[in-house]
Amino acid sequence: MTMHIPSLLWPLTLVLLLCAGCADRWEGFVYPNKHDLTQHHTFGPFTSLQACRIAARDMLATLQVLEHGDYACGHNCDNGSRVRGTQICEETRR
Repeated sequence: MTMHIPSLLWPLTLVLLLCAGCADRWEGFVYPNKHDLTQHHTFGPFTSLQACRIAARDMLATLQVLEHGDYACGHNCDNGSRVRGTQICEETRR
């Protein structure tokens, strides 16, 4: 017995498969020394900017660099594309 998906469901199935990767994706970048951005820790991903911010502040506290460090959260970063070791993101927020 063969099951056939009605022809109207094919476009919906295609849209759902394509949008599986459309969700917001945030990645965190913590800089232990805010004056030296070459040294950093990358972590994530997160589904929201707020979750990234909380994790970044927690990491700064864990590293004991709250006063000397900094962080950024990148939105929809391209992990496969790097320019001189820098990850490219659609948007970067603090």
